[in-house]
Amino acid sequence: MKLNAVREVAASHRDTRSTAPAGSTGPAVTGRAFVLGLLLAAGMAGLNCWIATVADVHFLGGVQMPFGAVFVLLFFILAVNLPLRALHRVAPWTQRLAPPLTPVELLTIYSMLLFAAMLSTPGCDNFFLTTGPTLFYFSTPENGWAALFYQHVPTHFAPGWDGHTYQREVIDRLYLGGLTPQQIPWHAWSMMLIAWSVFLLLIYATLFFFALLLRRQWIENEALTFPLVQLPLQMVEVDAAGGAPPARVFWNNHAMWAGFALAAAFHFLRGMNNFYPDWPALAGFQGKAVWFVFTERPWNSISELFAAVYLGAIGLSYLLTREVSFSFWFFFLLGNCELVMAGALGFPVKSLPKDTYLGRPEFITFQSIGGWVMMAVLLLWTARHHLKEMCQAALNPQSQIRDPQSHEPFSARFVVLGFVLCCAGLLGWCWFAGINLLAALVFFGIYLLASLVLARLVIEGGFLFPQLTFSPLEWMTSTLISAPSIGAASLTRLSFFQPMLMADMRTNVLPGFLHTLKIAHDLKLDRRGTRRLMASVACAIIVTLLVTIVVSLWTLYAAGGLSSYSWFTYKGPRQMLDGTAKILKAPPPLELLNAWWIGLGAAVVWLLTLARSRWLWFSLHPLGFIVSSSYPITQLWFSFFVGWLIKSLLMKYGGSDAAVRVRPFMIGLILGNLCAMMAWMLFGFWKGGQISYWPA
Repeated sequence: MKLNAVREVAASHRDTRSTAPAGSTGPAVTGRAFVLGLLLAAGMAGLNCWIATVADVHFLGGVQMPFGAVFVLLFFILAVNLPLRALHRVAPWTQRLAPPLTPVELLTIYSMLLFAAMLSTPGCDNFFLTTGPTLFYFSTPENGWAALFYQHVPTHFAPGWDGHTYQREVIDRLYLGGLTPQQIPWHAWSMMLIAWSVFLLLIYATLFFFALLLRRQWIENEALTFPLVQLPLQMVEVDAAGGAPPARVFWNNHAMWAGFALAAAFHFLRGMNNFYPDWPALAGFQGKAVWFVFTERPWNSISELFAAVYLGAIGLSYLLTREVSFSFWFFFLLGNCELVMAGALGFPVKSLPKDTYLGRPEFITFQSIGGWVMMAVLLLWTARHHLKEMCQAALNPQSQIRDPQSHEPFSARFVVLGFVLCCAGLLGWCWFAGINLLAALVFFGIYLLASLVLARLVIEGGFLFPQLTFSPLEWMTSTLISAPSIGAASLTRLSFFQPMLMADMRTNVLPGFLHTLKIAHDLKLDRRGTRRLMASVACAIIVTLLVTIVVSLWTLYAAGGLSSYSWFTYKGPRQMLDGTAKILKAPPPLELLNAWWIGLGAAVVWLLTLARSRWLWFSLHPLGFIVSSSYPITQLWFSFFVGWLIKSLLMKYGGSDAAVRVRPFMIGLILGNLCAMMAWMLFGFWKGGQISYWPA
């Protein structure tokens, strides 16, 4: 690790106190915490699914640090523990009847709500509910979907489908609405829901075992910063004497409350202007602070460039090492300069071939693919010794790693065998569905590769809204396997996977599992405690999946998909199906030029990694290159710049001690931003409106 990054991480650790006494052991999950977490997970899943689908409000979930989960944690600390502690001071005998929630209980509830808020987000994993109906409802003679797809769709891929015709009363009412819960044709959905639920549970189990494989390497060996769990960990921090949150360490910090007040004040003004236009508007909090439109060659290759200010993102960027936050905004601007250079060389961007996912020039997309591939390879190479030890221990339990500091919650045999069996289960599901096994193997390899790199983005880069920069099927058919070799049937069926797993990966659960394992590590839980925490999370996932299915169908059949959250109900699936239709109508040749761009992107990431390992002064991180063409960085780059600039000035003129003193202020910005957005959401429901702005 670079010297400056080591200093920043060390300074960060000086400000992070243990949330439990060093010798704490015992159960991680009490019955009270488990029952509360399960009930709240069901409620959070239903509420998030309903308000996002009907009201287009996406504050509760949809990011890797869900605002709903943090808000509930805040509620229990301030509205439950504080009154209980006051009551116990007046009447000590009541402490036995209703003791305050401990840090372990609070973070158990938070971990369960973390998954409930993410997995219930419409437009991500639950796309399996709308992809089949979209195929039938929006099929027209112009797009030719019926001739291209219908013959290849298995009966358990869509509701009311017998392999030849679909039931109009099942599909049409989903988009037109007007049905009561008793009128919903549940029987037509039963086989499909069982099949796709098994598929999703296999996906979640695979990522669970993948997280266990990475746990020791990322948490202990590399000691990554995990910026997105710093807020919940510090919220439940207790004094050295122990006790139940809240405690003076975090909540009596004046710098934290100053940051909270600043964020709350700005969002108060923004919200008042939204509901009462006579209130003054703040530039940068109503959209774009600075907006440049380029009309002259070659600058018109960029088209437009804007800078927006998000206080929560500034706070998060401050928690990162400076090389990471610098690389995020630097590579975004460098990528735009690459477009300008292409225009100057006589290749105007408007005339270049575009991908079907983000509409970026293909040379940019394939460079990004190369970066993702090389990043995954380097991450696995770095962890090779640990992974080798895990495999050896799995094959020979007598050689099990006996390092007392590792705290591995599960045996190596359980982890490795579980991962292999889950991968085999996914391939078996695909075989049963009639999918070319080679194509399925490549597709899931891309999925695991993307999940690995995305988890690194979240855990080292604090990227709470990560997304892909490419379409897997487009990559496969243009550089890996020709479309005729895959076959029209397999391409059609893989088109159902793509929107679920990779159209919007901001709720991928691999970072969530690693965040939960990090929480268990920082709470100093023993093996039994960590197992119980992970079992609680698994129960929350199952309950969330069930509630999401029921509430989604109930909501769509009542409100109608045409008037609901369009990305979930039809726009997302249509985009994916249109891309596959384009491949089937005109199969792309395997382009050598695309492979060259992939190689270039891979070389850039490898050289950046090599330079960071050789030169202490080199401050460019490959994570910045990987996200430079993604949608979230277009929104966040300026906030990353502001956070990096503040931290750099403090480190230069005040040293690491000054940077540590400002950390609570930045965490206060995050908490204040979150609370203000939740408050305006509730106020918007009361007034019959909402605040519509990007949730970071």
